[in-house]
Amino acid sequence: MPKLKRNMSNFDRIIRFVVVLILLTLFFVGGVRGVLGVLLIIISIMFLFASVTAFCPFYKSTNLSTYEAEDFID
Repeated sequence: MPKLKRNMSNFDRIIRFVVVLILLTLFFVGGVRGVLGVLLIIISIMFLFASVTAFCPFYKSTNLSTYEAEDFID
C-alpha cells in the first residue's frame, strides 16, 4: 500500500471528526433516511478516513496542505 503523506493539521482532523459525529447523530437519532441518509454515511466515511490518516485526497488533488511540522500533537 502506498504511503499517504500527511497534509492535514490536527485542528483540521478534530473538526472533521466532530462533523462525522454530527452527521452520524443526524442519521441514527435524527431520523434522516433515504438518499440524504446514504449521503450522510458516505460523507462520514470519507471524513473519518481523512481524520484517521491525516491525509485528504481533495487537498492532494488541489496541492493544499494545512499541516505544519511544528504541530504539537503527532
